Amino acid sequence: MEYQDLRIVENPTLVREHALDKLRNAISRGLYPPGMRLVERELCEALGVSRTSVREALRQLQAENLIEVGKRRNITVAVVSAKDAEDIYLMREMLETLAVKRFVALADENAIKKLVRIHKDLRKVLNKGDVRELAIMAGEFYETILNGSGSKVIADMARQLLTRVNYLRMRSMAEPHRLEDGMHEWDRLIEAIVERNANAAAKAMGEHLANARRAIVAKLQQEEEQAAAAVPERAAATRRSG
Repeated sequence: MEYQDLRIVENPTLVREHALDKLRNAISRGLYPPGMRLVERELCEALGVSRTSVREALRQLQAENLIEVGKRRNITVAVVSAKDAEDIYLMREMLETLAVKRFVALADENAIKKLVRIHKDLRKVLNKGDVRELAIMAGEFYETILNGSGSKVIADMARQLLTRVNYLRMRSMAEPHRLEDGMHEWDRLIEAIVERNANAAAKAMGEHLANARRAIVAKLQQEEEQAAAAVPERAAATRRSG
């Protein structure tokens, strides 16, 4: 996704929903990374919509915990801590293992074929090493399972988590061997789904999400430790320069 992709070229009745979707995707796909400040005027220019529409979209993004509003209404993309990431992935394990069991039981052949096609495309993208595209396609993979789970409650709850996970997923996939390991985990998952083995599918999904959780939590913990260690160093440098 690029900045020019943000602009809303149509004049739909529900402009706010279009603006909300554009900004949500921009955050989840890393165009606006965690910690980045968002300026209303710049968002209006990028989207081509009124400040009112942008503000309404931002209020919804704040409710979804994707952005934070600080003093003087400074708006920043929310930063997910290692603890937050661990909790998010634990919730995903609970919801998506249940979702995939229901998918196996309820999905028709077209839904199964769609999932198999996405899986094949994932492998092609993996061979190209395009982490951003792989993360986007992985989101489509999980979305297909949620859509076929037959439960609006499970799907809605899981989607809220997936919106916060998309950027983390790219970070996790960038870790050594995580792409290859993740692909093998998807292989086992799709095999169980095609065989209509609900228990095996739930087990494969749980193992996959647990491994992804460990990878991203370790990455974030390392970054938090490095940031904490850098604080006294910067303070000491400031005192020396003063």
